[in-house]
Amino acid sequence: MRIVDLIQRKRDGGELSRDEVDFLLKGAVSGEIPEYQAAAMLMAVFFSGLTEQETVDWTESMLSLAPALDLSSLPGPKIGKHSTGGVGDKTSLIVGPLVAAAGVTVPMIVGRGLAHTGGTLDKIESIPGFNSRLTNQELKTVLKNVGLALIGPSAELTPGDHKLYPLRDATATVESIPLLVSSILSTKLAEGTDGVVLDVKTGSGALLKKMTDSRRLAQTLVTVAKRLGKKVVGVVTDMDQPLGNAVGNALEVMEAVETLRGNGPADLVELSLELGARMLLLAHPDRTVESTKEQLFKLLNDGAALQKFRQVIEVQGGNPQVIDSFELFPTASAEFVVSSPRAGFVSRISADDIGQAAMLLGAGRDRMDSKIDPAVGIVLEHKVGDRIQAGERLCTMYYNEETRVEDAAQMVEDAFRISSAAPEARPLIYEVIQ
Repeated sequence: MRIVDLIQRKRDGGELSRDEVDFLLKGAVSGEIPEYQAAAMLMAVFFSGLTEQETVDWTESMLSLAPALDLSSLPGPKIGKHSTGGVGDKTSLIVGPLVAAAGVTVPMIVGRGLAHTGGTLDKIESIPGFNSRLTNQELKTVLKNVGLALIGPSAELTPGDHKLYPLRDATATVESIPLLVSSILSTKLAEGTDGVVLDVKTGSGALLKKMTDSRRLAQTLVTVAKRLGKKVVGVVTDMDQPLGNAVGNALEVMEAVETLRGNGPADLVELSLELGARMLLLAHPDRTVESTKEQLFKLLNDGAALQKFRQVIEVQGGNPQVIDSFELFPTASAEFVVSSPRAGFVSRISADDIGQAAMLLGAGRDRMDSKIDPAVGIVLEHKVGDRIQAGERLCTMYYNEETRVEDAAQMVEDAFRISSAAPEARPLIYEVIQ
């Protein structure tokens, strides 16, 4: 078979067989199919889509490119978690230790951020000495000893996504729902999990900004996972304003630690407990949402989850003293305060604008090879619904380079809307699909 024929058929809305999908993906990963033709196929899929069967085939084929982790030697259920990305989303750093402290094994392959969306891998690498590059055997050892591991994707474990994700980014095809589904599921199922909870964001700071698209993604993820015989729960959550208060890598790890101390922002705590409870329910389906949340709330406030985070930092080569001494994190050299121009209520905070401003400061990347400054970012002093006085601090920007501070400050000011009346409350969690 010829790749050009497959591209043409998909371009014209035709359907690919499993053998043809295998031929395409194996050739793309091995290099036998050149990147320009693989990119052309991604664009054809973006415009023509994949049928449900094609999406199942594409996902299975991605999984077949390398053996999934065999965690059968570890006792008990293994449950994963994934987010489609957002601004200030550090829930993996909270949910992972929480659920592991509850006795469930949690393997986590975490990714880098791009543009306005932060990546958990960038966050954990702001911890001095933290090693996110473990061999499969080292990963199993960490999981056996701690019950939680945080690692980056690799060509060894996820060769298909390792090859295709940069191409999807370079060709503006990341938002394709079938490609998202195959990418997410192939990566999470490669972890050797028994089930996965997927946090699908919607709103200005999300990859998919419309509720209809986010719901469709969640539903497709669950449907395809069922076809593959896997347990997956999709939780559609709000990303119209940043999650929590901190945006920026080291700043977000600090906020995660404070949350594990029982001092986290209300929205971050609420979402972490919801996602953690759904993970526990996958492990123990005989329980209720209320009972699992009660258990996790206790672990969040008695220090057990924080101790679990300390353990995983230490066993993966990081300095566990950062838990007690935030000055050990990278620190920005300067700050800029953005104040409210008038009194009123905070009626909107554009997550997209806040994320873009943080990127200008160096907290994010506009290309995969851009260098991240782990110290910089933005800390919000107010959230949507708060009453505020004229001249009161809206947020603080932390930076090292002055070059783009003015542009970032303008973007932050534009992100906030101050109104005379309090806005209607909007839910943080829209829907649970299973």
